[in-house]
Amino acid sequence: SGDTDIMADMDWMADYHKPDIGILSAGGHFTMDMARAAYAVRRYFNFTTVIPCHYRTFPMLAQNADVLKAGVLPGVNVIEPQVMEAITL
Repeated sequence: SGDTDIMADMDWMADYHKPDIGILSAGGHFTMDMARAAYAVRRYFNFTTVIPCHYRTFPMLAQNADVLKAGVLPGVNVIEPQVMEAITL
C-alpha cells in the first residue's frame, strides 16, 4: 500500500491486479493503522496473506498486529515480520 491510508483506488487495483499477498502500511499516525488495514483487506482485497509494515519502528508506532489478525476474514494469514528475520511466502 505504500505510505498511505485507505483509498478508493484500492478497489480498481484489487479488480485489475488481483493480488493474493498484501503488504500494508499499518503504523497509524502517518499511515493507516491496524484496524483500517483490516478494513481495507475485508473491503477491497481477496488476499491469502497480509504483511503489515511501517510499524514498531519507533515509540510512536509501537503496536502489534493483533488488531489486524482479529479484523481480517478467516483464512487470511497475517505474517508479523520480525527484525532481521526472513519471511517465507
